[in-house]
Amino acid sequence: MDTKNIKRKIKNIKKEQIIIFCVGLVIGLLTMVIFYPERIAELKNKEEVAITIGKTNITADKMFINLKEKYSLNSLLEMIDTEILNKKYEMSESDNKNIEELADRYLSAYKENYNMTEEEFLKSAGYENKEEFQKSLELDYKRNKYYQDYMLDNIEESEITEYYEENVFGKINTEHILVKSEHTNAEETAKEILNELEEGSSWDEVKEKYKSDITTEEVSISFDSSLESAYVEAAKKLEDESYTTSLVKTSYGYHIILRVSTEEKEEQKTLTERIKNAIILEEQKKDTQIYEKVMIKMREIEGVEIKDTELKKVYEKYLKQYNE
Repeated sequence: MDTKNIKRKIKNIKKEQIIIFCVGLVIGLLTMVIFYPERIAELKNKEEVAITIGKTNITADKMFINLKEKYSLNSLLEMIDTEILNKKYEMSESDNKNIEELADRYLSAYKENYNMTEEEFLKSAGYENKEEFQKSLELDYKRNKYYQDYMLDNIEESEITEYYEENVFGKINTEHILVKSEHTNAEETAKEILNELEEGSSWDEVKEKYKSDITTEEVSISFDSSLESAYVEAAKKLEDESYTTSLVKTSYGYHIILRVSTEEKEEQKTLTERIKNAIILEEQKKDTQIYEKVMIKMREIEGVEIKDTELKKVYEKYLKQYNE
């Protein structure tokens, strides 16, 4: 489960930071109901419709109560997305267990790292109770599932073939000598090792001589590896049974990479799903707002229409940042 959006929500959703904006919004909404009732549709039971999602109505009463409780645009989006996604995805027993475990991990982490009780954590994140927090995690899970499904469904076969021809290569098997960044004089030590290799010492000899200063590991590189690009690109330039003649710097420290062997490139049909996922990651790198844009597209596809003029202004302001 991707927790990026959840972490951002926990850090950023603070009631104190949004009250000023939303008090004005709530007052405006209540004024609208009292003085401008003709602006929104009315059901047979006299309840007024604020939003329609296909044939489903969300009433003004329900919306206003929720807005007053939440004080945020986030509440509007949560209500819409929950209505849509609950119809699309059913939570299995396993899904619910995973959500509960994820919630417990967050609570434990904040208790351990920040000495926050469960009540303090929930309050600081803007949740009334643990159940509400878990509902939020469930919504994010369903949003991520929709996002992944949408992206996969919109990849053309020609894109897969093009990616395969231009980016896929046979697995590269490597071994590296790493002097970690926290090591005293890390770069100088790594250069010393490299010099000894260039002067004729064998790979095994320098590993033994500097074993107290280095970390060694065998690493296999595929086209969709999550390794840092500096390591991957350096390995790709090598011939089998050769090592880098200059140090390779990553966030871990200084590497000397030995390319051990290269395997045959797999057939495209065996890699289709992996290629699709790689394409999605590339799209995310190109457009950091793509997740939010897919959620917006979802609401369009499902026929979401903001009937209330004040809420419509709020939503259109939100949309504007993704259309510029």
